[in-house]
Amino acid sequence: MIFNMHNGVGSNPMGMGMDLTSDAHLIEDVSRAIILEVQAYNFYQRLIQLTPNEQFRQIILRIQHDEMKHYHWFTMILRMMGGQQPQITFGEIPRDFNEGVQKAIQNELEASSFYQDIASRATTHHVQMHFMHASHDEQRHATWLQNILMMDNMKMNHSSSGELPEGLKAAENPTFPVGSKAIINADHMPNMKGAEATIVGAYDTTVYMVNYISTTGEKVTNHKWLVESELSAK
Repeated sequence: MIFNMHNGVGSNPMGMGMDLTSDAHLIEDVSRAIILEVQAYNFYQRLIQLTPNEQFRQIILRIQHDEMKHYHWFTMILRMMGGQQPQITFGEIPRDFNEGVQKAIQNELEASSFYQDIASRATTHHVQMHFMHASHDEQRHATWLQNILMMDNMKMNHSSSGELPEGLKAAENPTFPVGSKAIINADHMPNMKGAEATIVGAYDTTVYMVNYISTTGEKVTNHKWLVESELSAK
């Protein structure tokens, strides 16, 4: 499925008639942002097809919806700057779900940094606001995808005998026993905060919050959480 670039473009969240003056480099970067959003949409379309997990599918659909929203914002901004709709090139498409999620995390972090840079050079508050909003969306997407990756790896690390993944052991006296109910305060998954949860497992382990520089040179700070089995000594 190829992204429908005409869906909803007629709306104008920033208001027509705005005096937008900008240099050619900024227009070029907004054009590049449009291309990235279309490529991301198509990337996620394939990722959705690669997972049999309905929870993962719903999260990726939410991310894909945001990418379409960004595309509409950036297209309207480009028009008001006097730029021409860019030629869309066909981007990378994942073949494996796990590898695709890893690539998507990298893409989201790079896009977030790129949009922050555009926002810093924006010629109006409205353009700056929309690119900063998009940057924050991309950071949130990366967090969601990191959690998908963690859950997928945890599932893969369980043996057929039901043994716990390496580094985890059943908690002897957890605050929330297995079978009890709790209200979720975390918000690192879509529509998670405030939901009622049933505890299905309670484990003792050490978890780590880390800063790191990705293999592509991207700086990530305060990433949560890694269990000991996901780290190795240097």
